[in-house]
Amino acid sequence: MAATLFAKNINRLRTPIAWCLLWVLLWGVVFRDTLASVYTVWMNSNTYTHCIFVVPIALYFAYQRRSLVLSLSPKPSYFALIPMLALQGLWLVGFAADIEVFKHASIFGMLSTSVVMFFGWRIAKVLWFPLIFIVFAIPIGEELVPLFQLITADLTVFFLQMSGIAVYRDGLFITIPEGMFEVAEACSGIRFFVACVVMGAIIAYTNYRSVWKRVAFFVFSAMLPIVANGLRAYGTILVAHLVDIKYAHGADHLVYGWGFFAFVVLLLVLFSRLGAQVTHEEPSGGTIAINPRWVNARWYPVAMLAIAPMLISGFLADSAVSNTQQLSIDTLSQPGKTVYVNGKADWCPVFSSPTFEHLGVSTNGVDYYIGGYNANKPGAELISEQNRLFDIEKWRYNGDQMITLPQHGQKTPIRATLLEIGASNGIKRLVLFWYYLPNISSSNSLHIKLSQAFNILLQRGAAGTVIALSVPIETDLEPAKHKLRSFAENHAKQLESMVLFN
Repeated sequence: MAATLFAKNINRLRTPIAWCLLWVLLWGVVFRDTLASVYTVWMNSNTYTHCIFVVPIALYFAYQRRSLVLSLSPKPSYFALIPMLALQGLWLVGFAADIEVFKHASIFGMLSTSVVMFFGWRIAKVLWFPLIFIVFAIPIGEELVPLFQLITADLTVFFLQMSGIAVYRDGLFITIPEGMFEVAEACSGIRFFVACVVMGAIIAYTNYRSVWKRVAFFVFSAMLPIVANGLRAYGTILVAHLVDIKYAHGADHLVYGWGFFAFVVLLLVLFSRLGAQVTHEEPSGGTIAINPRWVNARWYPVAMLAIAPMLISGFLADSAVSNTQQLSIDTLSQPGKTVYVNGKADWCPVFSSPTFEHLGVSTNGVDYYIGGYNANKPGAELISEQNRLFDIEKWRYNGDQMITLPQHGQKTPIRATLLEIGASNGIKRLVLFWYYLPNISSSNSLHIKLSQAFNILLQRGAAGTVIALSVPIETDLEPAKHKLRSFAENHAKQLESMVLFN
């Protein structure tokens, strides 16, 4: 009987279902490369393994609301064409600049927007949680690792000081009388944070009805893994202080594993019972009342409007020219007399497959690096998570600040970033860097990526360069900063003139 009723309902809804399936099919074909990229990230990163379950979970919660959805009158929203076009534009920019997060965010945003466009805001309001939950399918979060490392170090030092343990902190290195510890990238707790936030969203939706309780629990689920990770790092150092440092390393790996994750999840579940409310239940059994508008609505116009932007995006992407310029470097145009280091310098940036690299040191002791790219391809692009301004095997990030470099005779100053890095042996350095395109000089990676994207779409090419300067911090920070800044102000344009855009 139930199967007969289900088949009858599906038959009555065959027209909207057919159009939705056609849209999804074209979505998969046009953005197949982006979907393949998303799947690769899901499978190759432990941080995002949960993402593969997000869409099925969203579909399940949407299916739970089917009776209420079908009882309402669908009213296609042509206003949703505006965000749909914006998402297509975001994908095009991401495609041109190879910004994965733009492409990933746009394709999943299209799924939620298409629901609003096809069925209207009243139905979208009923399905608000599945439509928002789709966001968790976007593999994003690892960009927060440096911030979470600093937060973990802050919390660890705070807990140690509260315990009366003598502690000295130097960036991400924490020293107690028994030894020194480093808050490495693996200690940031980003995996726990992402997983707990996703789980917290599900628990908040299923356990509570009031908005403030849902928001409060979601915020709690985001704060808990951060504090818990600080306690984990503190516990590791406490073991070294109370027992022996050799046991701290073993405890670190044990506590950071499944046991610690299970403990955090248990806390989430226990706290979710505080003030839990019975959620609404969908009626079970019987015939589902289908609003006549589902059968009689004209789906063709809205379907065509939803499909057209995807086809346009695919056409523009296929016709985009990836490169119209070639880079070269003029090694004769150097900032004064130069001694070549030949890769044996104490400091050297690590960039993936550049078109050219040039490393030198000026006569006044300022190391400089120039690396250039002709194109903007995966694995060989100017702005990439793989590229570093220092070797992370030797150096650690201690802080940064934005500075402005006024250029003589130039109206537009250079916005550069000053990094402070340190090694485990106590050596410190300053690194000043910016990116150089034919039409812009800036250290803002997003600005550079967007400029590259528009250069590509306007058929100007994706050629670009990174310029980095570095000096050691011998005794005090300020003299090193003054030396580096003075050299940059006097030689920045000379360094840029070494790069030839043909």
